[in-house]
Amino acid sequence: MLRLADSSIKIYRKKDSKLSLRLRSYLMVPTNVSFSLSAYLRSISGHLEFPDGKIIELDNISYTDDCWYEFEYMIHDFSASAVTELQVQKYKAAKLTINYHLSFTGHPTEEPDSFCLVVPLVDRT
Repeated sequence: MLRLADSSIKIYRKKDSKLSLRLRSYLMVPTNVSFSLSAYLRSISGHLEFPDGKIIELDNISYTDDCWYEFEYMIHDFSASAVTELQVQKYKAAKLTINYHLSFTGHPTEEPDSFCLVVPLVDRT
């Protein structure tokens, strides 16, 4: 159901030689009515998987509750980031997985969902 409008992950070197991985995008929510996403989004998390199998958890995922509604989509500002010591600049892409639980009724049969996509890694170091 949810998706991202943009997906490039930017890599920045920090002063302590660690690498900061940042995603700035828009969270696209298909709907025919506008609603408060924070009232119904029970959880959201994600990780990046690299070609060698290493996984980095995204430790800071956020979205704005303010949005605009166009073409039957609610569009929210979205960001995610992680800090790592892995030398990920050698990779050109990774697999991004976002897990989320959108629940409108609170019924136990409403299962968490996820989406995966291959994302480019842009080295800004």
